[in-house]
Amino acid sequence: MTGGPFKPIPPSTWRLATQGMELAGAVAGGCLLGYWIDRHFGTAPWALVIGASVGIIGGLYNLIRKAVHESLRMASRKDRRARPPGAEGRDDDRSPPKAGGV
Repeated sequence: MTGGPFKPIPPSTWRLATQGMELAGAVAGGCLLGYWIDRHFGTAPWALVIGASVGIIGGLYNLIRKAVHESLRMASRKDRRARPPGAEGRDDDRSPPKAGGV
């Protein structure tokens, strides 16, 4: 058998794998803050519900934002690999039109 028993995990996989933990942390943080407010001010269960909702919305927003960013980064990488050598400085059909319509 050649090599070690484990293959190294690419950094992009780790970047995406942490998103689940960030979502769970946002929800847990919102719940804990809401629970504390409920205990402190006697508003049970409203602050807990609001804190959990804010945590879910914030965590999902962060998850979607980072997933879109990673998707665009991967598409950009594939686009760079697909170009022929020497095409880095050329204008192609996808460039925006110049001022004056020319």
